[in-house]
Amino acid sequence: MRILFIITCLANIAFVFGMLPWMPERVAIHFALNGTADRFVAPMENAIEMSFTIGLLAVFLLGISMSMSIMPAFLFNVPNRNYWLNEENRPQTIRQLRSFLDFVGTGFFLFFLFIQWETFQANQKVPVALNMTAFCIGTGIFVVFVLVEIIRFYLSFRLPKES
Repeated sequence: MRILFIITCLANIAFVFGMLPWMPERVAIHFALNGTADRFVAPMENAIEMSFTIGLLAVFLLGISMSMSIMPAFLFNVPNRNYWLNEENRPQTIRQLRSFLDFVGTGFFLFFLFIQWETFQANQKVPVALNMTAFCIGTGIFVVFVLVEIIRFYLSFRLPKES
């Protein structure tokens, strides 16, 4: 899953810089609720800001993932922490948490890619306008993804039934 995380991160950065030749002189980066653009920046400024944001998120998530094996148990906020982070279960728990971070991070990067695509499409129109239907559907799918992952997270850290 880590490879997919890295690929989606790099795809975002490649996309934002790859679209520069097709972007207008001023790129709409923020939209009102009706889809009309209300904030514009230079295309390169947008590419740099998006790349920085995506890179910062990737470094943050990877940093947390890499440091989990040395973090004390009190820093983990998982259900039934004492059970899942005891000496016997900790290695499996760390693997599971790393996998979860990679999966959720990949979901975030896919959502960012969707947002960048919709922003690119909006900037190709005259006047610039965001497709609010597509934006709302995509955001709704992302919210459902996050909610499902939260539920899956809590369920995966239930105490096992005693036999």
